[in-house]
Amino acid sequence: MMTNVLVCIAAAGASWLVIWLMIANAERLGLVQAPEARSSHKVPTPTGGGVGMVVGSLLGCLVFAGSDLVALGLCGLGFIIAVLGLVDDRTPLPAKIRFLVQAGVAAGAIFLTGAATGFFGSDITVLWPMAFALLLVGGVWWINLFNFMDGIDGIAGQQAAMMLLSAVLVIWSDGQTASSFWWMMVVVAVSTLSFLSFNMPPARIFMGDAGSTFLAFMLFAFALESISSGWLTLPQWLLLASLFAVDATVTLLVRFFRGENVTQAHRSHAYQRLSRKLGDARPVTYAAAAFNLAFVLPVTLFLPTAPLLAYGLVALVYIFLALGCLWAGAGLRDDRTGGHFKRGKR
Repeated sequence: MMTNVLVCIAAAGASWLVIWLMIANAERLGLVQAPEARSSHKVPTPTGGGVGMVVGSLLGCLVFAGSDLVALGLCGLGFIIAVLGLVDDRTPLPAKIRFLVQAGVAAGAIFLTGAATGFFGSDITVLWPMAFALLLVGGVWWINLFNFMDGIDGIAGQQAAMMLLSAVLVIWSDGQTASSFWWMMVVVAVSTLSFLSFNMPPARIFMGDAGSTFLAFMLFAFALESISSGWLTLPQWLLLASLFAVDATVTLLVRFFRGENVTQAHRSHAYQRLSRKLGDARPVTYAAAAFNLAFVLPVTLFLPTAPLLAYGLVALVYIFLALGCLWAGAGLRDDRTGGHFKRGKR
């Protein structure tokens, strides 16, 4: 137990150190984002801080994975998508390349965890191709929506940390902490917290695609493994992801029905509009963390086991959040800027 805790502390320390070094050398590395009219930041700010999370997370995860081929495979896939994100941070890649790699790592995670086999129930394995397709679409959408939602200081980091720590707590409450995957979730969470010490408003460094796509993939992989192992259920993960999933999806649908080009970068998510209205990212980021802690976590912990009740409660939460996003103007153009900005810029 103590050895595992020390590994987590070392991973968090490695994450912190790499991020600090990246801030000190950001200009030389070509990882500084200058503010522009449509940006959310006011001064030139380093980006690519997610690299520190990746280093700390993977070092710790490899220790906990040991000789487990599934865990090692997921670490490898996480490394691949992080490298893609880092390259994209420096030199934007064609959407087709990003999509193919994202689909590839998502498919790899589904295959490694065997999540598709029992998705519709242990007695309906014949439907695994349909389950595989559904999970693949969901995985690619999750990776992209998480990246979309990384638009103000601290928002993506707090969401990842809250999802991971909540899942860890739920699994711990059932006495399932002996698994290497549980400790892998802990180590990614503490590495993310190290990043948050630099990224909470006002941010000293941004996460970048290297961090956002890595975190999104690892969350997806952990969800698949925990569901396959019976530690958590799909409704529980849907609840943990609700804040990001609803804002991103409602925003996309509103823009689609307004006839906008949904592939064009924008800043019309509910959280972005609220941040501009309030004049600061702080209240939005802290409110999101409070919502996850005070509402999402307790509901996830005590979610009914009956599928009908569980999915019904999830639906109510999603409807409530969707109405909130619509009230905030999700998907509507910004009057001052037209709502658009260059991809990857805040």
